[in-house]
Amino acid sequence: MSLWRNIKDILLSYYLPQNHFILVSFPKVGRTWLKFMLNKIYADLINDNNQASINLKKQAGNLPVLKDTHDWSEIIIESGYRPDPLKLFKYSKRYFYHRSKVIHLIRDPRDTIVSHFHQVTKRAKNPFVFDSISHFLHDPIYGFSRIIKFYTLWSKNESVPKDYLLIKYENLKHNGIPELRKIVDFLGLENVSDKLLQRVYEESSAEKMRDLEKKRKIDGFNQFGKNINSLKVRKAKIGGYKSELSQEDIEYCENLMKDLPENYQYR
Repeated sequence: MSLWRNIKDILLSYYLPQNHFILVSFPKVGRTWLKFMLNKIYADLINDNNQASINLKKQAGNLPVLKDTHDWSEIIIESGYRPDPLKLFKYSKRYFYHRSKVIHLIRDPRDTIVSHFHQVTKRAKNPFVFDSISHFLHDPIYGFSRIIKFYTLWSKNESVPKDYLLIKYENLKHNGIPELRKIVDFLGLENVSDKLLQRVYEESSAEKMRDLEKKRKIDGFNQFGKNINSLKVRKAKIGGYKSELSQEDIEYCENLMKDLPENYQYR
């Protein structure tokens, strides 16, 4: 089965255009934020500053196409559809990406599991129901071990794509402009000034995006309530898990995090 899946992925990869880019991430690690900023950069480069967002999946002039995926890590989408949660555990190779250039966005798994809990229990039709965040966290298929599986899987597949860039959410928060510069350089975007990056970064703060979301001014954002934990743009806080997880749950997470690659620097 795995051999056939690998052959299928290689064949499917040839349906993708050459030298295109894919943003890979586990849910709730900041993908929406990064795409929001890249949309603004793209819009500026095509001289359409009045356009709130553009579809990064479509060619805009000579700009590169950027697709995005959760790569079988999601357990529910906002429509209520629940993908097979075991696919992440069944297949360990990522040959589908061997002709692609991959940006892999990661975030501290402890913060990720908290945000993911609120996503799957509040931001979907027919959402999941768990007795508590602790119950969710300890689930062997849906919980914290799923994040560790996804991260370790991709650490073993970094050499599969034509090129690979690892970006940490925490670095985007603390050192935003240089991190954005890494990304636009990786995408091969030209004529992107530091002034543009600074403006885009300032216009894309969590506070401003949250305000736009409440006013329904961001395309593609579904509303499931205006409570902070029901918003797509939640607290966007580093280390927020400390106030939402028990000490026992934090210790459980940190024990599993010992298996993370050293270059992730979360261990």
